[in-house]
Amino acid sequence: MRILDLAEFYSERGGGVRSYLGKLVRTAAQMGHEVVVVAPGPRDEQLALEGKAGRVIRYRAPVMPYDSTYHVPFRVDRMAAIVRAEKPDILQVSTPFVPAWVAAALGNVPVRAYVHHADPIGCYLRPFARQRLPRPLARVLEAPAWAYVARLSRAFDVTIAAGQWLADELVRHRCQRVQVVEFGVDHRDFGPEHASPALRDQLLGPLAKCVDAKLLLVAGRMAIDKRQARLVEAVKRVAACRPVGLVLLGDGPERGRLVEAGRSLESFRYFPFTRDRAQYAEILATVDALVHGSPCETFGFVLAEAMASGTPLVVPDAGGAAALAGPGFSERYPPYGGPDAVETAIRRLLDRSSPQVRTAARNAADALPSTEEHFRNLFRLYEDLLHGGGNGADG
Repeated sequence: MRILDLAEFYSERGGGVRSYLGKLVRTAAQMGHEVVVVAPGPRDEQLALEGKAGRVIRYRAPVMPYDSTYHVPFRVDRMAAIVRAEKPDILQVSTPFVPAWVAAALGNVPVRAYVHHADPIGCYLRPFARQRLPRPLARVLEAPAWAYVARLSRAFDVTIAAGQWLADELVRHRCQRVQVVEFGVDHRDFGPEHASPALRDQLLGPLAKCVDAKLLLVAGRMAIDKRQARLVEAVKRVAACRPVGLVLLGDGPERGRLVEAGRSLESFRYFPFTRDRAQYAEILATVDALVHGSPCETFGFVLAEAMASGTPLVVPDAGGAAALAGPGFSERYPPYGGPDAVETAIRRLLDRSSPQVRTAARNAADALPSTEEHFRNLFRLYEDLLHGGGNGADG
């Protein structure tokens, strides 16, 4: 099969979308499939992905005002022309916006797949509505947005959800042809055995000699929708009463503000995104907990990777984070709660038995499919749709 992913964003910096597409390309090549990623970028260019396993075709587009590593996917003409020239068997999109409109309008594509990989309703509309309006009115405000997603899904042969909880939500909002293809984790890359006492001492710095010191991690794309500022503030409040260090890992438009806030802690370290998987696995296994802020994850790769490392979680009680976080190894806080709510959840987790909590996290991760299993299941679904004729979408 030739699979073409019509991407909304593809950052030079890295992040979840780019990481997912890289794994897609690698697994596809192992199974004899070809992947082409089409995305906006700083210039018109074509690059090899993962060696020569796949390609990324970029078309020139202006930068996003908030994050200059992203570009505006507005070139409908270029997207359509590239798809026609590439003649994919599977046309895949992971956004309900412009790339999805292009995919829905194109004829002569055997199979069109909408992967509900991002949740703009949960990230932007729901927090705005539910923090300002009574719950019934908030639902009324969300209804037209869900109606739009449901209508869009009718133009695709399949709507793919990362987990059953998300599939249930999509079906409840009348999305069509919903299939669960559970996302996975690279089990071989992560594990408690990667924990490093030497790294722990290095990261704790002046607190390394405190036998009861704890080390917390905040990781991911640093942007307002990830709600990390309240996490850093919560850690600072915990640190005022007990020895706690913070590791901040990632990059994004909020990096400067987050790093500046973290520097007031006695023990603080910042790392940019790293492509060194061994270093990343070592950090995840060495910290005492991952503190997460986004209430709108559709899966949460860093959460699953932390679990596989035997590292417990502090998460908002919403979305993919809540779906992953079992009671044996995590603490939840209200999804739109402020630093006080996050602080309380951190305190509860740190007061629990560390060995038991770590074992529970690892056991829960073992139940998740591997990344390879996820993509094999995805390709199997695509092949079934392709051989079944595809084009089952309305309109």
